[in-house]
Amino acid sequence: MPDDLTPAHRSIEAEIRAKGPITFARFMEIALYGEHGYYTSHITAGADYATSPQMHPAFGALIAVYLYKAWQTLDEPNPFHVIELGAGDGNLSKDILDTVATSTFDSFNQSLTYHPLDLHPRGSARPLHNLPESIPITGCIISNELLDAFPTHIFTIRNRKVLELYVNTDENHQLHFIEDTPSTDEIPNRVGDLASTLPDGYRGEVNLRIQAWATKIKSLLKSGYVLTIDYGHDRDTLYHPTRGEGSLRCYHNHVLGQNPFRHIGQQDITSHADFTEIDRALLHVGFKRMATLQAQRDFLFDLGFGQYSQRLRSAAVDDRHRGDMNDWNQQLKSLNSLVDTRGLGNFRVAQHSINAPKIDLSPLEDAPIFPLPSPQSHHLDHIPYD
Repeated sequence: MPDDLTPAHRSIEAEIRAKGPITFARFMEIALYGEHGYYTSHITAGADYATSPQMHPAFGALIAVYLYKAWQTLDEPNPFHVIELGAGDGNLSKDILDTVATSTFDSFNQSLTYHPLDLHPRGSARPLHNLPESIPITGCIISNELLDAFPTHIFTIRNRKVLELYVNTDENHQLHFIEDTPSTDEIPNRVGDLASTLPDGYRGEVNLRIQAWATKIKSLLKSGYVLTIDYGHDRDTLYHPTRGEGSLRCYHNHVLGQNPFRHIGQQDITSHADFTEIDRALLHVGFKRMATLQAQRDFLFDLGFGQYSQRLRSAAVDDRHRGDMNDWNQQLKSLNSLVDTRGLGNFRVAQHSINAPKIDLSPLEDAPIFPLPSPQSHHLDHIPYD
């Protein structure tokens, strides 16, 4: 093999030559989570694009508001467990815990037991097997930008039929797609009747691991809530005829691309979450839909974002006599990026419950519970791509 192939590329090609073409889900498994995968061995894994917890600590503070209301709604259990799946570098957990620790809500602070877990933890996150002893828990399970990184199959439409795209290699060690019969009936079943409305050559993704995720969550949660935040859509939007190239995205050194066969093992690969399937899978194992699917912008405003923005603007005005407004302007931009519908503000938020009443967020819009926090060293001091 050529010397310039990455170790992950070599692993993938070796498997193809030994077993034949592989599904794209298997390709993603090796490229992201294999021995030489992006999340396993890449030193800056997860840092090639900006996430909400990186932009401003207000995101963590507002999630803390949500958790406080969840704790109240459950009659203030002690302990109140929160499991964050896919915690990455642990920055969201740090912002939540810092917010609660500096508040005057001592009972909530003492009750809150936070478990930031990740398959490949970094920073303050812990290994996935470090679950609380009292499983199943009473509390909340959070997934923030987790499901988009699950290995996904790719389908294409030919003569109104669903075929699957497999990964193959050639004599020049170049990886490429080939079309063939789906590896499982679940793929055409997921696309369903929408296949007849999609143009020839259409491509899309099918995540077959959502049901296993929902089943795992059911085993973890006895009573409480599931908060799922990710970029994605309901199925009718996700598989719309105008989205013919699918939602697959690659991130390498802060540059967005769409070619998964470049920088293998050194770039992140994601696809949009299917929130129709997320809802179906959770309902199937006994959860209830607690609220309609929301944009992150609307969800954060429900928790008091508007007041945070007003407080920051007032502080900037009060401090304008010091002359340099660059820091204030940058913080305002970082804060507003959380609700910008051209990016993070257009993420989707799903809320589900089991053996728990609905959370009433209505009093929070004009009166968030916790003070607006200030950015710390782990937050970005500029907005990428701006």
